Amino acid sequence: ERAKLYLKIDSLQTETDDEITSMINSSLSFIEKRTGHIFKTKTKTFYSCALVNSVIVYEYPIIDAPTGTQVRQLNSIVPTVNGSVVLTLGYSDVDDITNELIDAALQLLKVWFYESETQQNTSLIPLSVMQAIDVNRRFV
Repeated sequence: ERAKLYLKIDSLQTETDDEITSMINSSLSFIEKRTGHIFKTKTKTFYSCALVNSVIVYEYPIIDAPTGTQVRQLNSIVPTVNGSVVLTLGYSDVDDITNELIDAALQLLKVWFYESETQQNTSLIPLSVMQAIDVNRRFV
């Protein structure tokens, strides 16, 4: 609904809902891969080498960070047990996601949705989207 409002599409119009949903997922995936901010919660196992008892995690946020986790600006250092750790990652509430990343996803959606109709600039990523990605990147 928020995406349709942003795109100025009547909420009763449903024929593009599948297309919009697909583009929402793609825009969130695009931003996740470039920032390390995880929008949909997921569980992931991390492994350390035999000489180190921790792993560097770039994904953010960690929902169930174990005791001893060091959250830093670009990553987190997470202790492992027997060479691994299972973490739940991602935002559990959309209201916790920084507004500039939500705005970037909406801007990307708008470009993809309306440019697909005109068949022009289909690979265009707005500069404002790239700037929001750059300042929120969790890795170098």
